[in-house]
Amino acid sequence: LGAGFIPPVLDRSVIDEILTVGKEEAYAFTGRTAREEGLLVGISTGAVLAAVNRKMNALSAGSRILTFNYDTGERYLSAEGLF
Repeated sequence: LGAGFIPPVLDRSVIDEILTVGKEEAYAFTGRTAREEGLLVGISTGAVLAAVNRKMNALSAGSRILTFNYDTGERYLSAEGLF
């Protein structure tokens, strides 16, 4: 969610795994989502989608994944190398 940010309401007992996504990978999935899906999403959504992509092959048939898109990519249009 951000560098070192841990919400005080986070219940770590319900977390199975934490994946770290770097800036380059988050940017890649943000741009890919815009190009391939036509969705202008923010960098945090790009990071979530990168993490989901890593886990796809390990999921059994019929699995479901729920993610949240917290922002729009509109505020990042001037970010160099993003779109």
